Amino acid sequence: MNELNMGFENIFAADGVSIAVTGMLIVFAALALIAIVIALIPKLLPLLEKVFPEEHHHSATSTSLPDDHEKVLAAIAHALFHRDAGTLPTK
Repeated sequence: MNELNMGFENIFAADGVSIAVTGMLIVFAALALIAIVIALIPKLLPLLEKVFPEEHHHSATSTSLPDDHEKVLAAIAHALFHRDAGTLPTK
């Protein structure tokens, strides 16, 4: 049975250094490409906005609330606080 020899001789004999360097260059190139794309996104988005404009949806219903809405919410919060604290007046 063949013995498994460990050492740098096997790496040099099987051209392992060039394979490792090639792999590192491929990874470096991919990461550099990703960094360039991320850096260009702010410049590309306005161009895409011209090609694909954002659609504005108009709704017929009004979302305005009554003027005393905040007062009602404050009263409910106050009542819930006193209920949880056990300090509500008894009848």
